[in-house]
Amino acid sequence: MSPRSRDLPRRSCLSIPGSSDKMLGKGPGIPADMVFLDLEDAVAPKEKEASRAKVANAIKSQEWGDKVL
Repeated sequence: MSPRSRDLPRRSCLSIPGSSDKMLGKGPGIPADMVFLDLEDAVAPKEKEASRAKVANAIKSQEWGDKVL
């Protein structure tokens, strides 16, 4: 997060289920101020472990810009 983004008001928050490769891939391109990578309610119990790895990879490998994660 850049220093500039801390001073701006948060107007929109995008929730992305950690189990969805498609949505994790599109997340950085959506014009939202904040992105909530959901690992609880939106993820089936059997998919939680794999979803944690997907979210960690998405954070490391994609450019999220000034979005607050």
